[in-house]
Amino acid sequence: MEPDSIAEPGIGPTTAVPESGYSGKSFDTTGSKYDVSNHSYPSDLMGNLTEYGNNYVIFYINVNDAAKMVENNQAGTVDIDASERDKSTLSSQNISGLSVASTAIAIGAATGAAANSNSTEKNATIKGALKGGAVAGASIANLNLQTGATFQRSQKRLKTAIALNVPNQLSIRYSADWNSTDTFAFQAALAVPNAIGRATEDKLRSLPETASIASAIAGVIGGAALQAVTGLAPNPMKEQIFNGVDFRSFTMEYMFAPRNEAEAQNVLGIIKAFKYHMLPEYKGGGNFLFLYPSEFDITYFNGGRENLNIHRHTSCVLTEMNVNYTPQGMFNTFRNGMPTQIGINMTFKELAIVTKESVTRGM
Repeated sequence: MEPDSIAEPGIGPTTAVPESGYSGKSFDTTGSKYDVSNHSYPSDLMGNLTEYGNNYVIFYINVNDAAKMVENNQAGTVDIDASERDKSTLSSQNISGLSVASTAIAIGAATGAAANSNSTEKNATIKGALKGGAVAGASIANLNLQTGATFQRSQKRLKTAIALNVPNQLSIRYSADWNSTDTFAFQAALAVPNAIGRATEDKLRSLPETASIASAIAGVIGGAALQAVTGLAPNPMKEQIFNGVDFRSFTMEYMFAPRNEAEAQNVLGIIKAFKYHMLPEYKGGGNFLFLYPSEFDITYFNGGRENLNIHRHTSCVLTEMNVNYTPQGMFNTFRNGMPTQIGINMTFKELAIVTKESVTRGM
């Protein structure tokens, strides 16, 4: 019997995925940093964790620095620890105003030139480029971008977070985009003058020297009539080509059945918060521009520690929300008009793609 192999230092002999060293984050249930007292369901979720299996999910809300509620000091905020977030590379960058302006003008000029490239008018392409660049420049000026400024989608995190029980249906879908493509011409070119070349030697000799190998082979077995006569058809030599990774999306479904007035107010506050932060707000006068909606960081906890036994999420946006005031097929309310049951169904989309590196961090 051969002896067991000895693994090299730092290499686990039975490990299929390398460790990242990520140890998870904690949640201060005393509320000294994040307050969930008015945005919890059930209302006693955080005060009686053992009754709910010590499991809960926290929705952190990240708002734009330029949001009215931040500028008008209508909400308490804390700085975001960037190491806790996974976002796209572009939206995380600091970009100078000069770069923004010059890039936009260059793109405008290229677009204008392309749009006029087929014109018979003398110098139409040049005129189109100048026009496109001028339009882009005017747009930049309208945004009041100063070349000395630095631009970033800078955000603050609200001190008010939302705490909910873990939904009964909890899943995440992973998807990699592969498409099939024909490689007949390429593989045929590689094969000639081997097997396929010898099979089509007579046909190749009768073709002009400029004819391509692929068209020669297609001429032998590619014609529809010839295929019917010979009973032969070209093999498209399909291969799977990797195109990229899709952004993950997932759905969370909750059924609220408030037990008292205080819990009913919590439910209304939670629903209103999700609706408010999934939508944009107007930026500046004239309502010509939207300020991006808020983003969410969603974390599952067990007790006071992040639960690393299930998937983690990158930063998310809420893309769809359905509110059902008659989940049982009948509209019932308390005396004050508050529905006795409300169902919500929320669809989130993540802002960063998941790669091998993400999986090592529990994504």
